[in-house]
Amino acid sequence: MVSDFEEFDSLCFNVKLHGTSKSLWLISIATSCRSVWLARNEMVFERKVLSMDTLIFHSKMRALLWVRFQSCYMGWHCPPHGWLNFNISWMTIGEAMGYGGVLRDEEGNVRALFSGPCDAIDVDSSELRAIITTLDVIIEIRWRGTGLIIFEIGSLVAYNWLLNKHKRPWLQQATFVDMERRLAYEGEVAFSKAE
Repeated sequence: MVSDFEEFDSLCFNVKLHGTSKSLWLISIATSCRSVWLARNEMVFERKVLSMDTLIFHSKMRALLWVRFQSCYMGWHCPPHGWLNFNISWMTIGEAMGYGGVLRDEEGNVRALFSGPCDAIDVDSSELRAIITTLDVIIEIRWRGTGLIIFEIGSLVAYNWLLNKHKRPWLQQATFVDMERRLAYEGEVAFSKAE
């Protein structure tokens, strides 16, 4: 327990961890603070109250995305000029599932970032929902026709579904129709399997 900001600051930064462990600790603290701030804003401005489980889930999702962003960026190769690269990630905690993504330009600058819970029933479906959300983000920021968009996804199954229409499961047909409609709007899109 801490009584003021100075004690909180001391607790966060004076922890006896080093290197990667300390970085992960600080990311966890930062994402937790961000999640609490956003939940507070929703409560004040939208009269929406989040449960503690939801707040913890959002904090873990944000931490996963920030860690994924850092690790991808360190080993990441810039796309050609005018192209965008979108790294998509998913996560499960207990029975809850979520996804997120980081959109970067050819200089590695973050152009968009999103995360949230997902009602998908499995990892592969979650990645497909993340692609649709990503396309919605790209449409919203009006990135159309200026260059190729590369989606890096982690699921080999979803990646194979994207490349081979005849391998797509019947239960996912509505999802692929939604995706194809958005892809037609965007133009040049490529998919790659993330390491």
